Amino acid sequence: MRQIVTGIDADGRSCVVGEFNLDSNDRTRGGRVDGFLSGSNPAPPRPPGRGEYVDLEVPVGQTKTLLAKWASDFSYGMHHTDTIDFDHVVDGSAVLILDDGRHVLEAGDSAIVTGVDHGWEAGPDGAAIAFVFLGTPPPD
Repeated sequence: MRQIVTGIDADGRSCVVGEFNLDSNDRTRGGRVDGFLSGSNPAPPRPPGRGEYVDLEVPVGQTKTLLAKWASDFSYGMHHTDTIDFDHVVDGSAVLILDDGRHVLEAGDSAIVTGVDHGWEAGPDGAAIAFVFLGTPPPD
């Protein structure tokens, strides 16, 4: 199981800023990985985006859940939101597309998408993903 955390680089491009792996034999922390803390309540605004803005209609400080099942031909182009997204691949696989490249997520993997530009593609057998969206303020 793997968790990736997104952010932006010095040029404002979306990228992976953290990656954490949970080894099934790791007992040092009770078999857990802590990879993200928003730092404030409400969470800070997202960085400015270049892709399409998608309004997920999540008020600042509130959460919304979504379960999605994607066929193998599913794709969604580059976009950004005013949310922090906690995405967990339940079945199949998916590709998280960032400015720094393509990141394959298998069943059991998760991604924390911090409002940065990103896109999605389903894997060859499709994907089932559980999303939790945390509303953040728009950028200043």
